[in-house]
Amino acid sequence: MVTFLITSFLVFVIVAIAIYFWQKPAQSTETYELPPPPPTGLFAAEGRDENTDTKQERLLTTQQTEPQENEAETRARTEEANAFIQSWQASPDRKSTAKMLHLAAAADDADIYCRAVEIALSTWQHGGLPDLSAADLQHLFSSEFWLLSSRTRSSGAGFVLKQTLARASRELERANNPT
Repeated sequence: MVTFLITSFLVFVIVAIAIYFWQKPAQSTETYELPPPPPTGLFAAEGRDENTDTKQERLLTTQQTEPQENEAETRARTEEANAFIQSWQASPDRKSTAKMLHLAAAADDADIYCRAVEIALSTWQHGGLPDLSAADLQHLFSSEFWLLSSRTRSSGAGFVLKQTLARASRELERANNPT
């Protein structure tokens, strides 16, 4: 009886080991990679076959005209922001302050935005914006700051702007939480 018990136990162990190795996945060192997708443009139309030379010519033409258009557009935004800052000083209010800061940030010039922040802060401190709370003005300053391009924010003038915003934030915090 003991022999039968030991023999059946050994057969059971051997069968269990056989099943374990039979179900164990094969260890292959070979990896399978999918082929890369075909290169396409961001807004490429499906099934559109254009001549590569035509694309290259269009690309070179676009690259030549873009800097001129961007420069003219930047100059126009800068002039518009400066003009609005001047007109804003005559009659500042809540709505025009938001528009003035937005136009200054849209000009993508850290100096102009810095000037707009300083003028708005000074006007607010002297009571020229009674309908604008310190928290609202602080929120306007920080939210419009993010309209500036990363290149502008990380420039030298952007550093000065960040210092100006930090100073303005401290002053507005003091006004929000008098001790």
